[in-house]
Amino acid sequence: MKKRKRKRQKGLMRRLLAFLVVFALLSTFMISSLISQSHQINEAMQTKKGLQKQLNQSKHEASDVKKRIKLLHDKDYIGEIARRDYLLSNKGEIIFQNPLRPRIDRHFFCYV
Repeated sequence: MKKRKRKRQKGLMRRLLAFLVVFALLSTFMISSLISQSHQINEAMQTKKGLQKQLNQSKHEASDVKKRIKLLHDKDYIGEIARRDYLLSNKGEIIFQNPLRPRIDRHFFCYV
């Protein structure tokens, strides 16, 4: 009877030890997976923040381009640019340059 009881206790200990080893392996695998996924999520969040910033900048640039296009469809604005940058004038106008204003070097031709 003592042998049988001792055998049962050894079997029980072996089963508990096997269960403990399996549990430890599964726990280690799950914890490493959790850590790996958290690192991936952090990298994805950083990428998302960068892309969101880039998207906002692109939207701002797009709105600036749309405003510029609207201005370029305005004949008065085109006339102002032509007068300012290319020194073109309407009949009867005389254009004077302001010597205090820095001049941007541009290549343009005057035909007289």
